[in-house]
Amino acid sequence: MSRSYSSSKFRLALLGLLMAFSVLALGHTAFAQMGGGSATKAYHPNPILVGLDYTVIAVLALASLASIALIIDALIHIRASKILPVETTEHVRTLINARQFKDLMDFTSTDESFVSKALYAAVRRAHLGYSAMRDGLESEIADQTSNLFRRVEMLNVIGNIGPLIGLLGTVLGMIMAFMALHYTGGHAKVTDLSYGIATALWHTFGGLAVAIPSLIAFGFFRNKIDKITARAAMLSEELLETLRPAEAKASPAAAASAESRTPAARPVPRRAGADSTKEA
Repeated sequence: MSRSYSSSKFRLALLGLLMAFSVLALGHTAFAQMGGGSATKAYHPNPILVGLDYTVIAVLALASLASIALIIDALIHIRASKILPVETTEHVRTLINARQFKDLMDFTSTDESFVSKALYAAVRRAHLGYSAMRDGLESEIADQTSNLFRRVEMLNVIGNIGPLIGLLGTVLGMIMAFMALHYTGGHAKVTDLSYGIATALWHTFGGLAVAIPSLIAFGFFRNKIDKITARAAMLSEELLETLRPAEAKASPAAAASAESRTPAARPVPRRAGADSTKEA
């Protein structure tokens, strides 16, 4: 049982987060006891508010780390050389020009580039006709574009909820300041109020510090994805058009073979009796 617990990364991360939260809470209480006292009556922040305060800090820290991880992931994967590599495109074009459709199917079925996936979705429907091939291409282009946008969508979510989390911390800080004022009977010193006000301002700063870079990165990568996918879509359609002459040549042959298999209509012989009746 202990081995499985120690080998679980999620449980170890949760245990580390709880330990860090405990250390921060103890430090927070000690700081409040040292700096929040007065000559007559020492004010100590409510432990529940202290816990909520550090919960907000932990959430903002996790959101900041998630935003940094998403930005690094986008920098690695959202590139023209990754989505639309020139070598892959030229190899696909060479296979099409050489009419090596078997090799084209094998290559596009395993390659992970945008153009290869789009063309594979089209080529595998070749037996259904060119219109079906084009529908498959357009559907795959839409799916890949959506996947790329979903890769950075969480940056938009973090950018929108960051200020709200900071606002929650701001409200907590103001509650602490007014509770200090109430606890001292309206005669709170600056040291009694400064902790709550500082907490409110720091949370506001933390929420904005998380949101602003996330929204800037989201806008940058969204525009980049839009440009790259537009180029990839046009290139995929261009390559698909080069397959159309082969189908056009095959269509008359198929029509001729179908016509040869259709039996010709035979003339119906006229009866002699009917002709003699008409003459009479």
